[in-house]
Amino acid sequence: MLKELHIRDFAIIDELHLTFPPGFIVLTGETGAGKSIIIDAVELVLGGRADTTVVRAGAKRALVEATFQLDPARRATLQPLLEREGLEGDEPDLLVLSREVRVEGRSICRINGRAVTLALLREVAQGLVDIHGQSE
Repeated sequence: MLKELHIRDFAIIDELHLTFPPGFIVLTGETGAGKSIIIDAVELVLGGRADTTVVRAGAKRALVEATFQLDPARRATLQPLLEREGLEGDEPDLLVLSREVRVEGRSICRINGRAVTLALLREVAQGLVDIHGQSE
């Protein structure tokens, strides 16, 4: 479950920190309120396509960090992979994914603070979040 989301210098967002309650989460609001930007940030941190246009004008890099609370089943599924890659965190029930996109075009992925490949980030992130749009 997505527990916290921190976004900095992403699109038009200077800095945003969201803490989500347990359970089903719905983002609603008027047109232009920023819902799509938040979803784009979540997709980026889960391994979505990075593009330098996401870096806020005047900034050197965009950063998105997502903290997930792992239920016992998800933890049991991910634990062997995290151990094999040396990515265990200080708190076994929490998983922190982050992605930084620099204006030069470089993207840096991290899991629990350690740099990883995009492929590994995607493998770990798979199945953590379900995103559904208006017509789905």
